[in-house]
Amino acid sequence: MKDINSAPGSTSFSAFWNELCAYTRQGMAALRAMPWPMLLACCLGLAFLITILPLAIMLFALVMLLKWASNSDDAGADEKAPGSQQSPQ
Repeated sequence: MKDINSAPGSTSFSAFWNELCAYTRQGMAALRAMPWPMLLACCLGLAFLITILPLAIMLFALVMLLKWASNSDDAGADEKAPGSQQSPQ
């Protein structure tokens, strides 16, 4: 007996899987058509995107966080006690 009520999401999953397989086939065909120097350049670019770029972004965020943290300590130094005079600059 055939099930007339299919599981929710099974159609969308099978469509997703078919599209993923089609994209994989296209990617493999593109890799087979590439000359060796271009393939090497693509591998180096992918390695850069996977390793060096996230490292640079995290180091930038860490430096900005440390800068922000060091500036937050100086926030109370700007407020002077009442009656104190400011030196001319």
